[in-house]
Amino acid sequence: MNNFTSGKDRKLFNDDRGVSPVIAVILMVAITVVMAAIVSSWSAGVKAPTAPTTIGLDITRSTNNVIVIVTSIDPPSAAPINLINISYYNYDGANHNLNYTNMTNADVGALKSINTNSPALKKLIVTATYKDGTQKVIYNRET
Repeated sequence: MNNFTSGKDRKLFNDDRGVSPVIAVILMVAITVVMAAIVSSWSAGVKAPTAPTTIGLDITRSTNNVIVIVTSIDPPSAAPINLINISYYNYDGANHNLNYTNMTNADVGALKSINTNSPALKKLIVTATYKDGTQKVIYNRET
């Protein structure tokens, strides 16, 4: 059978094969747009990771004194550290008592000397409070 006709005998053929690919393309484009919208809204809510702040300390002891020196702050944009709290047990002759001292706006080179009144320091804890208000124990040693 000849599907091609000329002249007045020309007829439109009822051929449905072209409908299915067109619908498939429209569906694929619609799914792609929806997926792009989902990924875009999800990624807009994700914060970029930030490097944690690290603080280097040099802690030395001589008889009754403990000296805490801030040797480094990384990244440098985190300096100065709002508060460095130093907790320690000192000896009053009969008991070890918990005491506190602070370093505010501590930058590299900041120094704190503590007289523990005893060569037998029981415990030393150094806690940092960062600019965003978070706290982290950066040194904890029991002797």
